[in-house]
Amino acid sequence: MRSAAVDTAPSQAERRNFQRVRVKIYGRFMLEDRTEHPCQVVDMSPGNVALRTERIGMPGEKVIAYIDHIGRIEGVVTRILQD
Repeated sequence: MRSAAVDTAPSQAERRNFQRVRVKIYGRFMLEDRTEHPCQVVDMSPGNVALRTERIGMPGEKVIAYIDHIGRIEGVVTRILQD
């Protein structure tokens, strides 16, 4: 599996102000083509989320994720991470 970083913060400066926390939370996400895929959140901060999944969106693509115990979040794929 590969990981995708999803940016939920509005600005670069704000992204740098938050510490990431490693977590293991499951959920699902939807890409712009409206396909849904399972995912696991591997780390997150108030401005970013890193998802591990079989299906990776393209950088710049909008994502809507439904994370267990957290709920719905929206963001944009910022980069693809290699495990």
